[in-house]
Amino acid sequence: MRKHKADRIIALATIILMLIGTIIIYSIGGRVAQAQNAATGKHFSEGYYILRYGAVVIMSLIAMFIASKIPYKWLDKHAKHIFWTGAVLCACVTIFAKLNASFVTCDLGACRAFYIPVISMGFAPVEVLKIGVLLYSAKLIKSRRESGKLETAQFWVPYATMFLVTAIFVGWWQKDFGSTVVISTMMLAMLFAGRVKIQQILLAIGVLAVAAVILILTQQHRINRILGWEGSGNTYHKESSLMSFGTGGLLGVGLGNSVQSSGYLPESMTDSIFSIIGEVWGFMGAGLVIVTYAVLLWRTLLVAEHTEDEAQSMASVGVFAWILSHVIINVGGMTGIIPMKGITLPFLSYGGTSMLFAAFAVGIVIQISGWTKRTKINEDSSSRWGQRRTRDAGSRRSS
Repeated sequence: MRKHKADRIIALATIILMLIGTIIIYSIGGRVAQAQNAATGKHFSEGYYILRYGAVVIMSLIAMFIASKIPYKWLDKHAKHIFWTGAVLCACVTIFAKLNASFVTCDLGACRAFYIPVISMGFAPVEVLKIGVLLYSAKLIKSRRESGKLETAQFWVPYATMFLVTAIFVGWWQKDFGSTVVISTMMLAMLFAGRVKIQQILLAIGVLAVAAVILILTQQHRINRILGWEGSGNTYHKESSLMSFGTGGLLGVGLGNSVQSSGYLPESMTDSIFSIIGEVWGFMGAGLVIVTYAVLLWRTLLVAEHTEDEAQSMASVGVFAWILSHVIINVGGMTGIIPMKGITLPFLSYGGTSMLFAAFAVGIVIQISGWTKRTKINEDSSSRWGQRRTRDAGSRRSS
């Protein structure tokens, strides 16, 4: 199968989301800086957040380009190493945090990132783990299917180990339930796409459900979020988020007129950015964001469907589940459909590592899209149509 042009719509949808994020951060960055200065006594300039966000967008575009050029065979070959590198880094964050290391950043009792002083940014190793799980899961499904051992212990032991490592290192030690859910969703989606027996998938879902209940009940802040969602706990974040959408109405209050970003809505540039979009651009702006995500996800599924290599197809499904789970958890929490969970909205939220590695994952899909059978099918169809037209024309001339 020969290489053809990659799917540019995937890249375009990603860039549009980054552009939307840039506009929103530019419009509210000054207000957030003022609120932070008043609350903490710091001295952030009005352009502080947009400059940092712009730098991350540029780095993410570079990461997406690099991922689109790295041969997938190389990524597949080193998938296991990438996974264990991410796992070790996640463990190191917790270990060094216990030792009170200055290069580990902690927020609200959760230690999840290394601080890199050279660029004054944090590095969350869970994002490396996501890439590792993505690639290693795809590799396992393909190799075990080819050897006829997809539903045996030779598949399930390493597959279950990936989840166990995630649950302990990320869900328990780092108290990052959101990322644990995202990784688990990726793994389940690839099991479905890999045509694993439904009985085994249902068993896996049962195990994941039990693990989720344990992780929720062992952390009071997770219980509090559920209580806040159903109304018997602290509902401030939920009510402030819904107020943003209510204030925005159909067309929004306009750029530069956001009130909620002035210290009222918690995490207005990160977890709550969708609510700010609803306030600034209203229902139409929020709808545009959802439609853009839908296009990105649809094209990603098309790549998975038309890829002949099973590992590449599974990787595309994993990226689909990665982005979709982020969107559902974030948007669902901000609109009150599900309990809130601190998780970013891909390519929109202010942050570094999350956007960087999500862009890298999309770059992998873009690369895979250049080797699908879709163009070949289209070319063959066009060729047959052209031959048929030539024969018809010849027949008419003969008559």
